[in-house]
Amino acid sequence: MTRKNQLRRSGTRLQRQGALWFQQTRNASETFLAESQDAGVTFGRDMRAASTKLITTAGRSAQGLQKALHKEALDWRDLVLQTRDAYVAAIEARLEDMERQALSASKALKPGTVETTVLQSARGLLERAQSLVDERLGQAAKPVVAKAVRKPKAVTAVAKKGQTPLRNYDQLTAKDLVSRVQRLSTPQTTAVLAYERSRKKRATVIKAAEHRLAAAS
Repeated sequence: MTRKNQLRRSGTRLQRQGALWFQQTRNASETFLAESQDAGVTFGRDMRAASTKLITTAGRSAQGLQKALHKEALDWRDLVLQTRDAYVAAIEARLEDMERQALSASKALKPGTVETTVLQSARGLLERAQSLVDERLGQAAKPVVAKAVRKPKAVTAVAKKGQTPLRNYDQLTAKDLVSRVQRLSTPQTTAVLAYERSRKKRATVIKAAEHRLAAAS
């Protein structure tokens, strides 16, 4: 095989490969364009549907919001009107109450009413005073039985010679003894009185002991 024939065959193969590449590229381009066109049509259709749905949903939402705002506005208006009516009713009731009080006060201040009230009060006071006087007179009419106050008997010393009537007696002050005498028994009080009369001779203690014995008798 000569070199010339080889070159011719190689060129033929390259020509065929180029033609095949061109044909395949052309077919692919046509397919791409067709599919792109179809995809564009589908995309446009989907976009129009989505846009329509969005517009419809937004419109419905706007209508719902408008209705809700309108309802709330009506509710607020009714609330304001009710509050105003209640306030006006409260003021009117207060004014009526004040008028009734003023009318009652004016009636009470009439001369005849004042005189009647004063006379009734005076009559009640006189009746109470009369009942108190009668009660006092009834008590005074009863015989008064004088309760004989028995004087304490002659007190004899109950303590042995050199023995105090209470423990640590000589260390106690007159104030302490006056306070303690009120809680002593009759024999103890008698011993305290005898001891004070014979030795200490404190007038406050002697007087407290005498009163204690008089109360116990």
